[in-house]
Amino acid sequence: MAVHFSDLKNKTVVVLGASSGFGRGTALKLGKLGANVVIAARRGGALTDIVTQIEAAGGHGMAVPTDISDPEQVAALASEAVERFGNLDVWINNVGVGALGFFWDIPIEDHARVIDVNLKGLIYGAHAALSRFHSQGYGTLINVGSIDSEVPLAYQASYAASKAGVLSLSCSLNEELRLSGSDRIKV
Repeated sequence: MAVHFSDLKNKTVVVLGASSGFGRGTALKLGKLGANVVIAARRGGALTDIVTQIEAAGGHGMAVPTDISDPEQVAALASEAVERFGNLDVWINNVGVGALGFFWDIPIEDHARVIDVNLKGLIYGAHAALSRFHSQGYGTLINVGSIDSEVPLAYQASYAASKAGVLSLSCSLNEELRLSGSDRIKV
């Protein structure tokens, strides 16, 4: 199914991890395309500036400070997006933190945080999005992985494991959607 950029005008897109990097760039591009862009990250101050830029470019923006590792905050993000714009068309799970070094030298709390954000947080986002998509009958979930999803690299073992989980989760969700006959919901 081909999607054209013009198809995004007035569509509601949630972008997690939008305060910097790829998420920020994606949010700004979506604003230029006229989308309703709901941006989320932990750093609320950074989000305010991005909303201003989205609206200056012709889109509609909304900032919702969110810690992806908290399922209640993620559910609230989905609710606020629907309350403001009426529906969700696309949900982009662009989240990730890392811990670099020899596995045994990295404190266990840092490994746990990587899993809490990169895998559990992504699961919370996918669950919130797919629940909405099923109730409205359509939607697209984009889970951002990494080359580490398929080719794990040294010095980032827990990151690689979490990103492999992202790929596996996405494949499993696609299979469940196929089995359920939900052909208007995509992962």
